[in-house]
This record gives sequence, structure tokens and C-alpha cells, in this order.
Amino acid sequence: MRRKFGLMLILVLVLGLSGMVSASSDTLVIGSGAEAIGLDPRLETDVPSFERINVIMEPLVKFDVDMNLVPALAIDWGFSDDSLTLTFKLREGVTWHDGQPFTAADVKYTFDWVLDAANAAPNRGLYADVDEIRIISDHEISFHLGKPYSFLLNNIARMPITPKHHGDRADFRQKPIGTGPYELVSWTRDDRIVLKANNSYWGGKPIIPNLVFRTIPEDSTRLLAFEAGEIDIYQGGMVPRELPRLEADERFVVQRTPGTGYNYLGFNTMVGALSDVRVRQAMSHLIDREGIVSQVLNGIGTPGIGPIPEALPWFNPNVMRYPYSVERAKELLAEAGYGPGDIKLRLYTNENPVRMRIAEILQFEAQKAGIEVEVTIEEWGAYLTRIQETDDYDIFILGWAGQLDPDRAMIRQFHTNGANNYGKYSNERVDYLLDYGRTIAPDSQESIEVYGEAQEIVVREVPYGFINYAEEVGLHHKYIKNWTVHPYSAGSWQDAYLMVKEK
Repeated sequence: MRRKFGLMLILVLVLGLSGMVSASSDTLVIGSGAEAIGLDPRLETDVPSFERINVIMEPLVKFDVDMNLVPALAIDWGFSDDSLTLTFKLREGVTWHDGQPFTAADVKYTFDWVLDAANAAPNRGLYADVDEIRIISDHEISFHLGKPYSFLLNNIARMPITPKHHGDRADFRQKPIGTGPYELVSWTRDDRIVLKANNSYWGGKPIIPNLVFRTIPEDSTRLLAFEAGEIDIYQGGMVPRELPRLEADERFVVQRTPGTGYNYLGFNTMVGALSDVRVRQAMSHLIDREGIVSQVLNGIGTPGIGPIPEALPWFNPNVMRYPYSVERAKELLAEAGYGPGDIKLRLYTNENPVRMRIAEILQFEAQKAGIEVEVTIEEWGAYLTRIQETDDYDIFILGWAGQLDPDRAMIRQFHTNGANNYGKYSNERVDYLLDYGRTIAPDSQESIEVYGEAQEIVVREVPYGFINYAEEVGLHHKYIKNWTVHPYSAGSWQDAYLMVKEK
């Protein structure tokens, strides 16, 4: 009885807090599991932010649902014979939301800003091999490299262009303009972002005039809002046990595709017992990956192995494995000189129900091995700030999406100077391999061997305990047409202007 009353109360709250968002055919309401940190692509690194950015702003090229690079603000591109110059021909007739023309000056401004050490661009390292950017004409620009960088184009695809005449505005992160199909109307933090169609969009006037992102962190609450008709569509953050029912319901459409990321248990390798690799290996043996995928995720995704997804040619299947074993964990802890009760760890994660459940399981399993784990759950923005900007944590649960090549999947996370090396991991051989790997042909056997060795070292030394590889799941009402779930969740809504709402 209490359960039924609780569900009814949640539904009432959903409907009340929603402000009765329009369910009419002129508004597409997208559910989101977390609020954006900000809307400046030069500064953001999280998926929730880029889900919104990618309907407002555009990169030179982008990934389609088949993960092919396709034209966006650039219509053609190519490397010189020596691989040191990458030239783009830009789309003509494109305007910013304020009517000003888009030109090569905007492209140069964006990447010069990212490369300027005086600015706080977290992904500067992904473009560090660019020595100079030259404007050839208003619609042609070239990137000149100090040495070949095999994966530069993939990274350029993740950097929407910022307007030169607005990019230095103090409130740009909260009120951006772009060239994309929708423009920002308002942002009520922790509630919704409202956008309207850019009727001058170069790709054609959006079919649905209005777009609303609703932030509902709790997966069950978001699902209730969806079934009540207050949300039209969302990707990710499914309630796993409800998936079979939703797939059988003729009112809804469930789409599934292998993802491009993973969830992991991160270790602060510089603190206390965690500085000993045997302790980290012991913790990795306490992750019941198969059980988590089957019971917590209800079969969504697959057990994690390493930092590179299985579908990529660089995936190394021969890395060290960590089968679930409390006994093996105890042996490793004893080898490291630790007995029951000697190790106390603080585990942090965000208000993601799956991660909270995994944290609870890890706490229980660690206790079996004599490790005390204190779990703290934080709001997404506060949690990300803790992990990215402080050292105030021992272990944490987080994930990566869009790991489409080995450089993106490893250099930021596991290079000593990596921008997202949250665990302070350092290995000279790994640094060498990751630096060298980006200079050789990505389709070569040497590339596979270089990244194969890098994976072997990283998995053995356990800066991460890999939990599961992602599977992307999208859910929408049958009246929504012209949408396909995207393997890279940040790109889920980039083509929302083509969607149809037949209601």
C-alpha cells in the first residue's frame, strides 16, 4: 500500500513540477537525467551539457548514427601528403542566431582560444599538436601541425564553433548563440532549457518549432513523466527492470544500440592504501561485473574489460582479467600487509540510480573483504566539481561516452599530464605509448600493438576498475518520427530539427 501511495505521490509531483509542459505538436520535450554544467563547448566535458550544446552550436564535422564523419559547418576537408596540414572548406551562407555571417574567423577564434594557456579549456591537450591556424579566405581555413596527429579530425568533430563576436561575453556560458537549428530562449537551472527554431538554419527550418530539455535526475520519476505524456523522448537513464514491459507496449518505441563508453570505479592512486596496486587489484576483484550487468542493468550493456570498447580494432582481448572473487581480494590485501578493518575508503558518486546501486553493492562486497566503504551521493554539478577540481575523494563511480578511438579513450585519462587524469595515475611507458600512438597511421598494425600494450599496462595497474560497457537505449512515444538512437549520447539530438511529432 505504501509503495502504491509513493508512486502516486511521485506522479503528482511530476505533473505539478512540470508546469504542464506543452504536449502539443509544436513542442518536443526531451527528458534528461542531469542538468548541464554550462553551455560553452570550450569549457564543458560532460554529456548532459553537450546534449544541449549540440542543438545550439555546431562543429565543422560531426558523427552520424553510424559513427561516420559527415559535413556540418565544413563541406570538405583533407590532409596534405605529409599529414601536417588539415584544410577545411566551410559552408557558405551560414549565419549566427543574431544574423551575423559565419566565417573562418570564427573557427580560428574558437581553436586559438582553446589553445591559449591563459584560458581554462580542459581539452586543450587534444589540440596541442596544432602549431598554427591560418585563414585562407572567409570560407577556407587550414590547421598546421608540428607533427602528425592521427586522431585530430575526431577531436575537431567534438568542438562546436564559437562566435568570435560573442565568445568573450561574460555570460556566454549561460546564454550562448550558435549556428545550430535551435536557439536558446531561457534556462531555468535544475528544471528546463527552452529553445526555439532557428528559422534561418542552413539545413532547413526545423519541423518542430520548440524544443524543451526537462531535467529529471531520478530515472523512475522520469519514466513516470514519460508515461504520463509530459516527456516525448529520452535516451539513457532507463529503469532496467521496466525495459521488457516498455518493449512490449505498443504505445512506445524502444531503440537499442551498442554504446561508445563505459562506467568505471576510479581510484585516487596517490592516497593511502590505494597507492598500492595490489589494493586496487583487490578492489577490482570485488566488482561483480556479470552480476551488475544481469541484475542491476537487466542485460543492458556488457561486462567491462578495459578502456577501449570491444567494437574498435584497437581493443586488446588479452589484458589481465579480474573475475569476481572475495577470496582473491583478501589474498591481495594480505600480500599488501592489510588485514580486516585496516582500510577505510570514501566512495563518491552522483544521483544516478544505477551508480547508486553499484555503490551499494561495492560497499557490501568490500565489507566481505574487510574494507570499510563510506558512500556519499552528490548532485551532478557538485560531484563533477569534486572529481575534476579537488583531490577530496578516495574512490568514485563515473563513466565516459564517445570513446571512438584509442587516443580519446586513453590520453586524457591515463597520461601523467592528462586533462582528465582524476586518479593522478602515472606510468612513463604509458606516457610514451600514448604520445607515440597519435603520430602513427591509425589503420596500421603498429597502432594496434602500441595501444594494445598501453591497455595491458593500464588494466594491470588499475587506475580504473572497469565495470561495464555501455549500451545506448532510447525511448519515445510512437507519435515521434525520424529519430534513431545515437551510439554517442552527446549527439543524440543534433538532428532534432528533422524530427516529427504527429500529435
